[in-house]
Amino acid sequence: MHNQTLGNNTLSFIFSRNLFLSIIRFIYGILLDLFMTFAPSLNYLFQAQKFKQTKSSKGFSIFLCLVTLLSHTLKVFFWFGKRFKFTLLLQSILVINMQLYLIYLCLKYKESEDKTSSVSFLYNNKNLLPNKFKLKNFIKSFFDCTKTLNSRLIWRWNNALEYYKFFFLIIFILSTLSIYFGINNIYYINAIGIFSIFLEMLCTLPQIIELHKSKNPNNISKIMVFMWFSGNILKIYYNTVNNSPMQLIIGSYIQVFFNVILICQMFYYYYVYKIGELEHNTSFNSDEEEEKETTKLKEQSKEIN
Repeated sequence: MHNQTLGNNTLSFIFSRNLFLSIIRFIYGILLDLFMTFAPSLNYLFQAQKFKQTKSSKGFSIFLCLVTLLSHTLKVFFWFGKRFKFTLLLQSILVINMQLYLIYLCLKYKESEDKTSSVSFLYNNKNLLPNKFKLKNFIKSFFDCTKTLNSRLIWRWNNALEYYKFFFLIIFILSTLSIYFGINNIYYINAIGIFSIFLEMLCTLPQIIELHKSKNPNNISKIMVFMWFSGNILKIYYNTVNNSPMQLIIGSYIQVFFNVILICQMFYYYYVYKIGELEHNTSFNSDEEEEKETTKLKEQSKEIN
């Protein structure tokens, strides 16, 4: 009887322990899914906030938005052919919307040589849309692809609408190809997946190149860069645990590599920029003191005379 009671207590303990561990795993899984869904898009909000603080987008590469948009748009189409984790589909949709917002802000705060020019959807004025907005004019402008398809202007427009038109053109082309080849065509869908991961691996590269040119990290959010790095580390674990396609896992490793390069750049150029700023201020202060001394001597000379 005693042994039976002991056995029942042991089973009850094991059952309670397993139930507790199951609940913990369930909560952990939900939190991880939420993080993977929202974190990649939320980190770009820090960059948006940085634009608003500095009133400048100098040093930020708008080509980063292009590569990220293409990568996540392809990933959405890839999902329809290979139904990997639904969380990653939501992640891509949110990132796409965030990139479209960043494009607008990047143009709005762009430091152009022509200070009179500003960004709008349709016209070069200070408003997002003209005061007398007419749907007819908007539709006409939207379907006018003269500038959009000009090879000299691609992704160098000063008008946010052109970027959005180009994005919708990409969606139209991908939709047409998917209907023609069929979303279940293994060769077509794998090609989309490989190209998507290839672009995702290179997402950070435009920013690395732009930072090398400008050598000014002040308009780049350090929080965003850190979240890129930590998010991609977590992405490796997440894709491995959820048996994601091998393309996604390899892409995450290469993204971490480029993130490390960008972080090193940020630290280096931030240090160089601060040293240069300090030397400039020291030189300016010494010149100012010298000028004051000269003025003082002249005044003394006048008094003596």
